[in-house]
Amino acid sequence: MEAMVNLATVGVGKDQIARWLSETAGPHEAAVRAATAHLEAARTVPKFALCLLVLSAGGDEKGQRVAAATYLKNYLRNHWSEDSAMPAVERLEFRNQLVEILLRVDGIVLKLLAEAFRLVAVNDFARKTSWPELVPALRTAIQNSDLVNGAGEASEFKTFNVLIGVQTIIKPFQYFMDPTVAREPVPEQLELIGKELLVPLHSIFHHLVQQVAASKDEGAAAHDNILLVLCKSFHLAIKSHMPVSLALYLGQWFQDIMVLLQMVVLDKTLDAPHQYHRLKTWKRALQICCNLITRHRKYVDKYLPSMSHMALKLLSQNRSKGLHPMQERIISLAFDVVSNILETGPGWRLMAPHFSNLLESAIFPTLRLSEEDMAEWEEDEDEYLRKNLPSDMDEASGWKEDLLIPRQSAINLLGLIATSKGPPTTVAAKKVAAMKRKKAGKGKGKDGQGTAGELLVLPFLSQFPLPPPEAASASDLVKNYYGALMAYGGLTQFLKTQSPDKVSFLLQTRVFPLYTMGTPSPYVLANANWLLGELAACLPEELNEDIYNALLKALLAPNVGDVSWRPVRASAAGALSTLLQEEYKPVQWLPLLQAAVAGARMVEEGEATIALQLLANVAEAGEDHVAPHVPAITAAVQGEICRHIPPHPEPWPQMVELGFSAVASLAQTWDSAEPEEDEDGGKALENWKMGCITVANTFSELLQRAWLPTSPDGSSVVAAPPPSCLNDASTLLAAVLRYTNDSTIAATLKVEPLLQVWANLISEWSAWEEEEDESVFEAIEEAILLHGRSPLRHFTVADVLPALSGTSAPTRSILEGLVTFVTSAIEGAYPAAAWRACRCTHAILHASSLAFEGEEISKVLVNRFVQATFRRLKALSRFTVPLAKPLVLVIATCYVCLPKETEQVLNLEDDKKVDEGHGENLLLWGEALAILSETEADPGLSLECEIKLCVLALLKLLERLMSKEMAEGSKGFLVAQHCFKSLLESTVDLKEVQESSSIDDSDDDDSDDSDGSEDSDEDDDDDDDSNSNSDDDDSSDEEHEETEDEFLARYARTARELDLQAIEEAEGGQDEDGQDIELGVLGLVNPECQVMTFIKDHGKTLLTKLSLSKDLVSRFIDKFPGSKQLLSQ
Repeated sequence: MEAMVNLATVGVGKDQIARWLSETAGPHEAAVRAATAHLEAARTVPKFALCLLVLSAGGDEKGQRVAAATYLKNYLRNHWSEDSAMPAVERLEFRNQLVEILLRVDGIVLKLLAEAFRLVAVNDFARKTSWPELVPALRTAIQNSDLVNGAGEASEFKTFNVLIGVQTIIKPFQYFMDPTVAREPVPEQLELIGKELLVPLHSIFHHLVQQVAASKDEGAAAHDNILLVLCKSFHLAIKSHMPVSLALYLGQWFQDIMVLLQMVVLDKTLDAPHQYHRLKTWKRALQICCNLITRHRKYVDKYLPSMSHMALKLLSQNRSKGLHPMQERIISLAFDVVSNILETGPGWRLMAPHFSNLLESAIFPTLRLSEEDMAEWEEDEDEYLRKNLPSDMDEASGWKEDLLIPRQSAINLLGLIATSKGPPTTVAAKKVAAMKRKKAGKGKGKDGQGTAGELLVLPFLSQFPLPPPEAASASDLVKNYYGALMAYGGLTQFLKTQSPDKVSFLLQTRVFPLYTMGTPSPYVLANANWLLGELAACLPEELNEDIYNALLKALLAPNVGDVSWRPVRASAAGALSTLLQEEYKPVQWLPLLQAAVAGARMVEEGEATIALQLLANVAEAGEDHVAPHVPAITAAVQGEICRHIPPHPEPWPQMVELGFSAVASLAQTWDSAEPEEDEDGGKALENWKMGCITVANTFSELLQRAWLPTSPDGSSVVAAPPPSCLNDASTLLAAVLRYTNDSTIAATLKVEPLLQVWANLISEWSAWEEEEDESVFEAIEEAILLHGRSPLRHFTVADVLPALSGTSAPTRSILEGLVTFVTSAIEGAYPAAAWRACRCTHAILHASSLAFEGEEISKVLVNRFVQATFRRLKALSRFTVPLAKPLVLVIATCYVCLPKETEQVLNLEDDKKVDEGHGENLLLWGEALAILSETEADPGLSLECEIKLCVLALLKLLERLMSKEMAEGSKGFLVAQHCFKSLLESTVDLKEVQESSSIDDSDDDDSDDSDGSEDSDEDDDDDDDSNSNSDDDDSSDEEHEETEDEFLARYARTARELDLQAIEEAEGGQDEDGQDIELGVLGLVNPECQVMTFIKDHGKTLLTKLSLSKDLVSRFIDKFPGSKQLLSQ
């Protein structure tokens, strides 16, 4: 193989590269860095990648081979898509050698080179279709491989390696190449793969399936790994598309897949390492069945009976205890196959006769309490909750979206069965006869037959009695009732169609009695809690108090006996959170708050974590109901959080992070509850302000403990605090700043030390992708407002705090920390954050100008702000995107305040001068400003402050441009003309906005009187709509089944919407538009006289060859009659 590479012309020899690769795996860090640097420098050497490829196959030692393959994979990931990475001839040679070597290596080198091959194949074969010789080469390799030609080890290639290559080139086609197209044709490359590779490979697949049948008792065969790769390849090929060649031979593949699934073993545990490939093969075969049903119905409807028989037979097998997790996954997929079949048109006819047997023999036994459940409850409570009782408080995605274990899949299938028409039983026949004499009711089919939930599921579950308190957990009474409650939780969609009386009867007879027992089984009680949360969307209002009392009792239930009751308390908290999110709110909020606070005081951190999550949800949902209790609650919770804050610089535990989140939610609830001035004669507002003092003290104490801790001897801790919970902590700090009115209160609350620590923390902010910065910007705005009310001593001058001394962190003034954060957001944050940062820059600029050393500070700020904003502005695709607006306005403020300094910054990176000495960047920004100031701009200027700023900036810029003689037609002159036209438009717009403000105020009063009648009319319309909708519901016999064409059209439409959304998000952020920007003293300026003076001095020059629309001239003269003579053409 080495002879294939001519390294005679290579400046760096293969031996040298091999030595560097060995050194990268050495123990000495300096040598590793040096070797890595040498390799990086050598990557431009001719045939460098080919040399790495040779070493990965023929290196002197395994470590060197692995290092070569790893470096090659990373090199290709970074550079292969670049055409300049290597010459065309070298690329062709490398590709061919990569395939040759891939077919011979093994172990971890094979895995690494397969990934390298994928990178090349995706770019050259899938995207550019520039590798026509690849498929023929793989077909030849298959024919010459060890398993096909029978030569064994003497064969040139390994069949397993060849199939890894086949799987790799299929993988890019598992999804639609262009999802925005409704019916995308099968890619030519995939058709070629199907015809030239997969169809011939079926003979090998058939042979290996026969091996599986012959080795059922052993549970493994010699070539199970090859069979698994074949299954994966076939699955990937049909996942989205159906190649014609495979469609013609689909029956043969399907027949072998059915034989394969008949060999599934569930009556004994297969946990030996050599049996794992077979387990994964069975799993993949079931996934193929699910994919065929959901994606390729027109090809497989005739195979549905066979698939139904296979899945039912698999689910009816006796199951061994302690099955391997992959066997559990196989059972789960068997349930999914039945569910997918049931959702098809002919599915009900195939499955309805088996509903009863499925429920009794497959679904319910899966839902019953098992010994494995009890063991997991004891060993790993969190995993038990995640798998069996998921809630919105967990990170689990939910059952229907993530069906990974049999119980979850069985629940999903039960829900589908319950909402289907009932099976043709004797009971159903009697109901049909009775229904013929009256109109079919809700939940009935067009022939009057009731749903399976009504005829089969509920009667079946009703046979299991409530277990008495003394019943042992291992008794059938407890195990069965555990399963019954789990089953009720899967009937949410069915119960939504039932009357509230039926739901009430179910809860009162099957759930509530558990809460009145002395000591019910904790396993059953946890399921009851979860069930109440699952039924949140259909709970009757009259049971509100009973439901909340039951869940609060469970939330505070102590441990009884040797079994932990934490899952009981966690499931109760999850159910309460779900009820709140579903707008099923309690009649009395105080008991719920008291229970959450009591939970937060529990000694065990895990218990307090659950309670704090619940408290945050209660605060967000309760709003005005919770607000009166916020001062007392925050004081109670603050102490518990402080007790768990670790010494610096250790990261905070989850309990502290969730505690900050809960207190931040309470702070927002309190702030939003500010009463009107005239409410209750002003007493309400006075009481609220008194509460603000209490709340501010509590928040300050919490932040001091987090950021300004002291050691036991009373001295300050010198370590810098960790950057934990900055978003929530910023919410608390913003509240402290908002409620601070003078310097005395600021000193008491230690506002300045807190602000300086916080400013240092946010200056290192790098979590823009998490989009949790809104509270930070809010705190910045509050800090600036406080500085205006009560100037802060160290706002602009740094002070070395004990909490920061002795650390490597630079000591910054408060202002410097804020500016660093804001400029970082402008330069690289997502658009909405960049908008918020731009809004803050206006406030910072005007606040700093009032300082004693304001002029010098303003120069520094202008320098940093203009640099950051202009770089982001130039990086935009065009000046008309939404994000351009805030960037242009920041430079406008800087230019109006300090025009000379702003122009110098704009020209720092651009020495090029155009026309009469004006910098290119100044004219670029002027053009962007003119575009933004046009009346028809989108997004344009809508607020008075924005328009006034642009008028002032346009005036300042025009005066600068007109200060020198410019030739007509020059770039500077054209920009000046555009700015002049925009100046006229924005001046008129400003006048109109100012005149309409008073009119709008009076209109608001009038509109309040007419709201009632309009609402009543809308209500009438809604009633008509609801009546017509109900008529439509009555007239529709059954739900419309989405066709394949409709599914593909919906899929493509969603993909197009996501593409547009991605484009808008990249340069959008207009949700932040419409908020006032700070003008400072500029707000007092009336630019009307300056505009008229400029028109008088320069209008004639600029109007040369500039055609103004008649509408603009008419509007301007109408608002400013004295300008008629000035604008005469």
